[in-house]
Amino acid sequence: MRIIPKNTKIKMTFYKGITLSDVIVGFIGLVLVAIALSSNLSFRFLIAGGIMIAFIPLFISVNGDRLYKIVGYFFKHLVSRKKFRKAQKGETIKNDIQSIVPYEKICGNGIIALKDLRFAGVMEIHPVDFRMLGEFDQNALIDGAFARVLNNVAVGSEADIVKLERPLILDNFVSDEMERIVKIAESKEKGELTDKEYETRVDVIQDRITTIDEMNSSKPILYARYYLVLQSGSERDLSSQLQHATVALQSSGIEARILNNRELAAFIRYSIDSNFDERSLDGEKNYAKHFIPDEVNFRLTSTQQNGKTLTHFVINNYPLRVCNGWGEGLFDIPNTKVVMKMKPVEKFKAVRRIDNAILEVQTQSKKNRASDVIEKDTHLESMQRLLLDLQNENDVLFDTTIILTAYDEKGKNFVKKQVCRRLREMGFGYNEMIGRQMATYLTSQICSTDKLNVSRGIQTSSIAAVFPFISNAIVDDKGLLIGENKLPVFVDFTKRDEAHLSSNMIVLGKPGSGKSYACKSVIANIASCNTRVFVLDPESEYGKLCQSFGGKVLDVSSGKFGKLNPFHIIRTEDDGNSDGTSNDYFAHLQFIEEFYRVVLPGINADSLELLNKLTQELYEKKGITAYTDLSKITAKQYPTFDDLGELIDERVEREKDEYNRGCLKVLMNYISKFRKGGRYSNLWNGATSFNPQENFVVFDFQKLLANKNNIVANAQMLLIVKWLENEVVKNKDYNVKHGTTRRLVVAVDEAHLFIDEKYPIALDFMASLAKRIRKYEGMLITITQSVKDVAGTPEIARKSQALIDVCQYSMIFSLSPNDMSDLCDLYAHAGQINEAEQNYIMHNKRGTAFFISSSQNRSNIDIVTSDYIESLF
Repeated sequence: MRIIPKNTKIKMTFYKGITLSDVIVGFIGLVLVAIALSSNLSFRFLIAGGIMIAFIPLFISVNGDRLYKIVGYFFKHLVSRKKFRKAQKGETIKNDIQSIVPYEKICGNGIIALKDLRFAGVMEIHPVDFRMLGEFDQNALIDGAFARVLNNVAVGSEADIVKLERPLILDNFVSDEMERIVKIAESKEKGELTDKEYETRVDVIQDRITTIDEMNSSKPILYARYYLVLQSGSERDLSSQLQHATVALQSSGIEARILNNRELAAFIRYSIDSNFDERSLDGEKNYAKHFIPDEVNFRLTSTQQNGKTLTHFVINNYPLRVCNGWGEGLFDIPNTKVVMKMKPVEKFKAVRRIDNAILEVQTQSKKNRASDVIEKDTHLESMQRLLLDLQNENDVLFDTTIILTAYDEKGKNFVKKQVCRRLREMGFGYNEMIGRQMATYLTSQICSTDKLNVSRGIQTSSIAAVFPFISNAIVDDKGLLIGENKLPVFVDFTKRDEAHLSSNMIVLGKPGSGKSYACKSVIANIASCNTRVFVLDPESEYGKLCQSFGGKVLDVSSGKFGKLNPFHIIRTEDDGNSDGTSNDYFAHLQFIEEFYRVVLPGINADSLELLNKLTQELYEKKGITAYTDLSKITAKQYPTFDDLGELIDERVEREKDEYNRGCLKVLMNYISKFRKGGRYSNLWNGATSFNPQENFVVFDFQKLLANKNNIVANAQMLLIVKWLENEVVKNKDYNVKHGTTRRLVVAVDEAHLFIDEKYPIALDFMASLAKRIRKYEGMLITITQSVKDVAGTPEIARKSQALIDVCQYSMIFSLSPNDMSDLCDLYAHAGQINEAEQNYIMHNKRGTAFFISSSQNRSNIDIVTSDYIESLF
């Protein structure tokens, strides 16, 4: 918690809060009463009584102002000019709206020249999901970054935090989708896609375009944009301050950038109201004509501007204790503009003001009511704390004014009521500025004008904690629409920058939490983007989706759709050694040894070593050695289990050593189940005929896993993994050869079913592929429901940790409390899961996921997909 001190500008009081201005007004009233009584009028007593009746209510406080002040504002409002409009070309009028517009021109480099000979520099700050960060990380952003920027604001300058609401413009997303259609068409022309594959992919893209068009053309979706405005009398100094502030924020992980000329024009125009289409600025040379509204009419309690009713609120009282990000509630009210103006006070003046305030509070008349005593003590304590921060903590005192502008449709006051309710709920006092709408309007603009004199002195540590730059929106350029939170969620899984190093994603969630639905939706969207998809499916859940995309479902429990010969050497591009030998040859000998370990459990070390020697001899009999050009070897030229069995039979007949003969007989028994007629011959005995060319392939493991034969399942997994690794490498070679950017996705659904402590092949594959696949334009999606299975034994936990450490994205659906400790352990070195995030995860409803895309972007999203895409799966 942080302290917002009580008012440091204490007016001198005489008795029970009576100020000098109260005395003057009271004196005027008494003089008028005396004049009435001393007159010769027959009704002088009635007149004197009427004067007293009129004057006494003037001392009532309304929103922090005496009623006599409000009456004064009312009469000032009556005699002042209230209507302003835009002058037509060549027209000269007294109420030209230009007279109340502070902007002169755009100077460039994020700087605006103001009419008062000062300059304003504007940078946009990209919000973060602040509430998902732990206290340490929150303090790092507040004290280590934002407070540092504020402390650099010189006396005589000003810093403003501005929140504007702008319509979400999605034109670029439509353009991106059109580019995807072009790439799909090019792939079809090259023969890479069948008619069925092409049509489904185009239909999915067209469906997304339709959805985006509806968002883009119907009632605009307004969302908050946050800006930091620095003001100075020197353009050169201001430019340096902007650069320093940008670097300071970015170095702390806060995305900030200085606006260009077009963005500056849009910023000024949106500061008037959100009813503007910034696309009209394209090709515009005269930005200044957008700096002014068409007409403004200042009324007693509101302002009419461009057909909207504006109500201004000025915060005049603050809660004493506030938490980090205390400005979120103020700045996040829909249909409002918020301007927080901060002017630094010289240290010696600030200390003198606080000393005077403390002295004034101490010397005020003693009050006996408990509430008055508490109020006085609290005021003194806050002043003493403030003084301590200024003198010992290197804080700066800022005179701070917060102005909220509510935008209602003409004749309505819904937003105004909502603002009043929200402010009361948060404990803020406010003034609706009766009779001072024009003064508030002018002060709320980006200028040094302050016609209100309603400010609160707040030290740096507390004012930086306002940190309103909070949002859980994820709108990546070139992203795919996968759901929504406050805004549509667009995620670019191919994004690469300092915070996005890979495309890998892990999906966690208990049964029934909606993870399968989400994964099918995400995979369907990714599949439409010139991407090959391979799914390891243990529950036969992806068959319909695969067929909808013109793909192929392969039942890995039989060789019906093709065999994988374990002896087939898969070639890679990086094959040759300096001595002319083949890397692939030796790598495959190591691979086949691992395959033997899986399919021949219990075999003794000597027999296994003998089998390895026989395997090498088997290759030599087929004319395949380390020096063979594997590119010239066909699938039918590689040895099979029948060939291996025949070789073992020959060696048994010729072997004289009894021990070796015994080992060979052991091998004969082991290998018999793989030879012709053996129970595994349908899977692995024969030349490789498995080579699906479809762009969506599902490996159906349901029957294989249902047989409860972990040996066969792991062995088949090992072979498919080897094949998939080759496809990943070939994808990069394909892109280099054809100058394209075809991507590849490998998804492992219900990954916990593949994880076996004795045969951790699937987990080894996922951990290894996760590290390598990003180099090959690929993405690994690991989906599991049981955190305990991927965090079970220390060895499995270690490999699972390695997998998560290289996953850029995490989609965590609802988990039971029992799984939370395991989840936190897994993420201990990957950004951690703090208490607030744990609470979100445990209480998320079906279809809502806690989504992590980077260390600064962690938020809940609702997975939403269209009816058409849902029909595909």
